[in-house]
Amino acid sequence: MKTRRLSEIDLARLASLTNQEELELSLRRYNAGGTAWSYNPVRASNSDILGATTPLHGVLPPVPWSKIEQQIVAASTRGAHQAASNVEVGKVLFDAARRMGWSAANYEMGRLSIGIGESVSYWCNVVLADEGGPFIPFFDHRRNGGVSNAAIRQIVFSMQSIWVRDRHPDLAEARLAVIQFPPNRDGRSVRVHFHNEAELLPYEVLDARVRNVYVTWARMSDEKARGGRGTGTGGPGDLFG
Repeated sequence: MKTRRLSEIDLARLASLTNQEELELSLRRYNAGGTAWSYNPVRASNSDILGATTPLHGVLPPVPWSKIEQQIVAASTRGAHQAASNVEVGKVLFDAARRMGWSAANYEMGRLSIGIGESVSYWCNVVLADEGGPFIPFFDHRRNGGVSNAAIRQIVFSMQSIWVRDRHPDLAEARLAVIQFPPNRDGRSVRVHFHNEAELLPYEVLDARVRNVYVTWARMSDEKARGGRGTGTGGPGDLFG
């Protein structure tokens, strides 16, 4: 039986759990089907929202919010609620990027293979910069159940460092960031978390955490499908396999 893919945020959340019993409890509660819709429409418009430049075209006229909003709505195929939620966080980011004076450049970073026919991306192929220099953002659009604590951010930052900073010399000194959109009295806001509160995990530890999540997830999924009988199901190989 093929193990269902875990989203980036859910994988980071589960990989942050070092107690096996807690991990198994979280996986029992995990909704593998996910929600009825996603934030993919706003993610697809990140470059336009941030006004990112490209080496080939240089500085182009900024895309007006009205056009970006149309793009997001057109890409929201799961109904009005998806469209409204994606537009809401898109506009919050659009305004915040300009208010904070961020500059942005498109930078293809690819996806990280996790060795089970799946890959993850804890970045958005855009590098941002402020007065402190460049940083690599990961956008967590969720209202609840997202990158909610330092342990989960440590997983995200470690993924970013291993795959982006270690592989791209010109980004070796870039800061690592998680950008969230928590609710407030007026709707949603922007909160930026830079890496400064925890040591980065080495490859070996990160690889072991990810493999353990998927091995456990495969075993529990198979046991559930077989009515609770253990099977000794194997798991993924190395993180970069």
